[in-house]
Amino acid sequence: MDRVSKIKLLIEAARYDLCGDCLLSKEIKRTKDLNRTRWIYPELLPDGKKVRLLKVLFSNYCENDCAYCSISKFMNIVRVSFTSEELAEIFVNLYQRGLVNGLFLSSGVKGNPEKTMRELIDTVWLLRKKYHFKGYVHLKILPGVSLQTVEEAVRLASRVSVNLEVPNDTYLRKVSSKKEIGKDLLEKLNRISVTKESQPGILKDGFTTQFVVGVAEESDFEILQTVDKLYRNLRLSRAYYSAFQPIPGTPLQSKPPTNLMREVRLYQADYLIRKYGFTLKELSFDNRGFLSLTKDPKESWALQHPEFFPVEITRADFFELLRVPGIGPKTARWILKTREALSTYQILNALKFYPNLRRALPYITIKGKRPRKPALQGELFFI
Repeated sequence: MDRVSKIKLLIEAARYDLCGDCLLSKEIKRTKDLNRTRWIYPELLPDGKKVRLLKVLFSNYCENDCAYCSISKFMNIVRVSFTSEELAEIFVNLYQRGLVNGLFLSSGVKGNPEKTMRELIDTVWLLRKKYHFKGYVHLKILPGVSLQTVEEAVRLASRVSVNLEVPNDTYLRKVSSKKEIGKDLLEKLNRISVTKESQPGILKDGFTTQFVVGVAEESDFEILQTVDKLYRNLRLSRAYYSAFQPIPGTPLQSKPPTNLMREVRLYQADYLIRKYGFTLKELSFDNRGFLSLTKDPKESWALQHPEFFPVEITRADFFELLRVPGIGPKTARWILKTREALSTYQILNALKFYPNLRRALPYITIKGKRPRKPALQGELFFI
């Protein structure tokens, strides 16, 4: 197979691996290069910078039997692989043209996970040592590899990830007969965490995991319970969530797709735990363990805790402000920075330029007064 056809196949096969959340998906764009169309994916780094990634599989051969996967061993598809030198050359060519400035590299398991992971590591080694690429590389850790190999990957990549896909082995057995959460996945995440803590300066963009939401009838609570433990115990950088969508030809092709709003709610709940100071116990789930699809998790908490409101925004601290629907970290920092210097009118007037902040109006006071917005007017007034 010619190189262009191979690239197209392995880029298309990589689209189910997440490098950004639903909030970034609208920014995915096509970039035309001569007569070919390539997909360039944005990823937001922990420092707020955004990189343009070549997101690609090293190989779409796979020995695993994951029931939801487009490259699982039972799929009747054309199978191809790169060599390490070939893929390194392709990336460097795109990088030198200014089309990408980062690499997201994953793979199916071709024959042996250790051998396949070695080829991925060799690719990154070539980029670092032969081509002197110092930029962003996100490398997937394959299930079944040795802990020594994990450590080698951690020393070369900017970020690594191990996909749990489901919260525990009970659910994993429903979709795969070959993988174990503990031995194949959690053990790797633990070693990544230990290595990162013991060697400052490596893996500067952290490590992540991913869940296929709804693939095995797991609840939101079970997913977030697992994620919460990873954040607290292993210092996981973040988790990604992908609503299950059936793929023709897989054993789950007839399974109904997961509501995309469930993915959105999981991201919102994740943000509350990871950035807003909420605990898992404070989130609201129904009797089956699911988040509301009609209200975001922070609004649900606010409605259940009227005693916390209204929040006086001229006196509240950072985390008190974050409890208010419509106020995120950026807006909270703006309030803390400017509230001493601005008059009541200036604060009120500034709210007009923060559309999301209008959701906060029922929950706040400004110097003792409660603002309101007339239904058909743009101006804000006090009650």
